[in-house]
Amino acid sequence: MNKFKDEMMKSIRYIIPIILMFLGILTLKHFSQITGFIKSNIATLSGIFTPFFVGFIIAYILNQPMKKLESKFKLKRAFSILIVYGVTICIIVFAWLFIFPVIQSNVNDLYASIPHGISQIENIINTASPNFNFNINSPEVKTQVNDFITKVLVPLSTSVATTLSDFIINIMGTVVSYTINIFLGLVVSVYLLLSKEKYLNEVSLLAKKLLNKHYEKTKEFVKILDKNIGVYIVAKAMDSTIYGIICTIILSLIGSKYALFVGIIAGVTNMIPFFGPIIGTIIAVVVNLFFSVEKAVFVLIVMIIVQQLESAVLEPYFVGKQVGVPPIFTMLAVTLAGKYTGFLGILLSVPVTGVILIYVKRFIHAEKTSLVEDDQTS
Repeated sequence: MNKFKDEMMKSIRYIIPIILMFLGILTLKHFSQITGFIKSNIATLSGIFTPFFVGFIIAYILNQPMKKLESKFKLKRAFSILIVYGVTICIIVFAWLFIFPVIQSNVNDLYASIPHGISQIENIINTASPNFNFNINSPEVKTQVNDFITKVLVPLSTSVATTLSDFIINIMGTVVSYTINIFLGLVVSVYLLLSKEKYLNEVSLLAKKLLNKHYEKTKEFVKILDKNIGVYIVAKAMDSTIYGIICTIILSLIGSKYALFVGIIAGVTNMIPFFGPIIGTIIAVVVNLFFSVEKAVFVLIVMIIVQQLESAVLEPYFVGKQVGVPPIFTMLAVTLAGKYTGFLGILLSVPVTGVILIYVKRFIHAEKTSLVEDDQTS
């Protein structure tokens, strides 16, 4: 009987490679059909799971404010969810009715103001250089000024503005196009938030079975990731929202051009670590420079003061030192993310770098500890 089993096993060992070779030949022969089948099924599956993915993202974002309401005001879960979703829906409706039309109008006005901006820059140069006869009608000078405007100032002020406007409009278009998925995602997110402890326990039990001895390390990694990415993004978003509102109010009071639009840009760009406030200030100054040098200088001074207040008061209160990334690594992370990823990559660059630094520090500490122990034993 044992001899028969051995012969069967030997036969199987010979047969399996032949079957694999045959399957490989069939795969190569019908590769396009197979990939097409996989793609179509992936598209079908992604369509099925899209509401659940959207629901998870919504629940993850709104989880932090919900937890704040529960811990600070001792509210029940249902009331916390009702308040958070009610405020979110009111903000979206208000933005759709009152803010987005203003953004679109400001972008159109900004494009229309470019010729006036060129004349304004000509006046600035003539005023600053009284001994130099600068004439925009000179072909060479006109070409240089037009190149400077079109290649430097216009891309800096209008490209970012247009990108932001298009981004917001595209998001709203996507929301309208995928209304069913968004609606189902909202329903899923409500269920996730209502019973998140139950689902987390079930996921934890499943992870224990699958990961075994690696479970604790994985759990710790997820906690660090959640703190450095999830908590940071929500806190930074709240900080940037308040900063944008303050900028809008102050710019309106000093008579800045397109105060609402510039304030929104300042709030959005503030999400970008280190470079964001600088970008927002440059755009605000360039926009006002098209109309008045004095106003542009005044806007520059005001924006610098508001930035200092934001970095001294708002950011420490909301963001604190949750990430703890040194400035040099912040600049490096944002620069690399800006080169190889999009806006989302820039937002995540600093918290992801924070996670990497945590594990690098742990590794260095472990190495130092092992060296000390080796010295003590030797």
